Amino acid sequence: MPEQNITQQKFNQLIESKKWFTSGEKVVVAVSAGVDSMALLNLMMNLPEKNKPKIIVAHVNHHLRFQSAEEEQYIRDFCQVHNFKIEVGNWEERFHPSNGIEMAARKYRYDFFSKVMKDNNSRILLTAHHANDQAETVLMRLIRGSFIKDLIGIRESRKFNDDRLIRPLLGFSKQELTQYMQTLSIKWYEDDTNQKLDVTRNRIRHRLIPFIEEENSRGIKHINDFSQQLKLMKKQNDFFFEKLAKDIIGDAKTYDLDAFLELPKHVQTGLIDYLIDQEVVDGFNVDIVNQVTSLLNNDEKPQGVVELSNNLSIKKEYDRFLIENINQNQITGFKNDYFVVTLNKWYFEDDIQWMITDNSDFSDDEARRVSRFNLLDSEFPLIVQKTQNRDRITLKNGGHQTARRLFINKKVPVDKRHSANSLMTDQGRLLAVLGYSESVSIDNSNARVYTLIIK
Repeated sequence: MPEQNITQQKFNQLIESKKWFTSGEKVVVAVSAGVDSMALLNLMMNLPEKNKPKIIVAHVNHHLRFQSAEEEQYIRDFCQVHNFKIEVGNWEERFHPSNGIEMAARKYRYDFFSKVMKDNNSRILLTAHHANDQAETVLMRLIRGSFIKDLIGIRESRKFNDDRLIRPLLGFSKQELTQYMQTLSIKWYEDDTNQKLDVTRNRIRHRLIPFIEEENSRGIKHINDFSQQLKLMKKQNDFFFEKLAKDIIGDAKTYDLDAFLELPKHVQTGLIDYLIDQEVVDGFNVDIVNQVTSLLNNDEKPQGVVELSNNLSIKKEYDRFLIENINQNQITGFKNDYFVVTLNKWYFEDDIQWMITDNSDFSDDEARRVSRFNLLDSEFPLIVQKTQNRDRITLKNGGHQTARRLFINKKVPVDKRHSANSLMTDQGRLLAVLGYSESVSIDNSNARVYTLIIK
């Protein structure tokens, strides 16, 4: 049997068994002109009539490469020949940010896909993430440090706004899809930015994945099998944590702190992980759960906040805790005496914007101040609290300067002094009076480097 028929047959059986959509239903297919998305489009168009939906192609021209215009025209011509409706989004250069362009491009892309779905009355979006993407994601999360549940990787189907985002190719390898396209003799374009080794995923793709495949030709499949086993384990754990959450919940979706603290520490961690996972769609840093459990177990901090995302936080209030919505443009923590810092998240206050990151690749050309600290795991979580006059900045010569003297020397107005905030370790070591001065870091071979960026 020809290779393309084997791949098509496998895809046909998947669609038949999953029943994600019905015959004739409008389905949006994200197509970039690369081999993966072109393979998805061809697999979809060659489905049996009983399972074939009405295909709407969504293409984004990011205007990031010279050949972007050529790729757009190729997709337009392909859709015209095969009688597909096509919607094209243009992310013009004037809207490109000076930094964080990959995240900005992704946001534009998915906002555009959502609009296409709404305009065409479609409830399904298909993207071409495949088995190699899955393996890369699992390895990247493992290297960066994630909870076991996050090693499940990319979900085959998940909620997307009020609709569904489906990735039907997660069971297909890059090699399999490339061979399928080669046998069909269908043209595609290579994105040269995928070759750049200054991006973590690309380094995994071009260095680590080939090594794994050389060591074991079925290595990618085994990583994906591992991901599926973790998925099953998560379902089992969630079944029990759901029951446990019901045991400690009180009125208005608040949780009894005393009942929570009676649980073993390892169960507390799992339960917090479960509660956050019910609210936060995208993955979150493993440190957040540790920050929450540390706050809830800290008798000296009867109140406090840990931000989970741009619009959610966990708040401790004496004998209870709750997950609450917060204003996206407001730092809830600054309205409390104390809050826990989330790594790799921008915070806004008055005329400054700041973040502390563990990403050694991060850079920001607009930064006004950049400081690096050598921190031990035992010094986390980091906290922000109102600056006290007695807070002491560590100087280059090993001496110290109080915040009061710092404000006097810098001629900071009284109202600004009252609104100043200090970044501190969990043991109370002052790292910075935010926006004014930073302590000189202490060298320690056992510590990791973290970067404070203020702009």
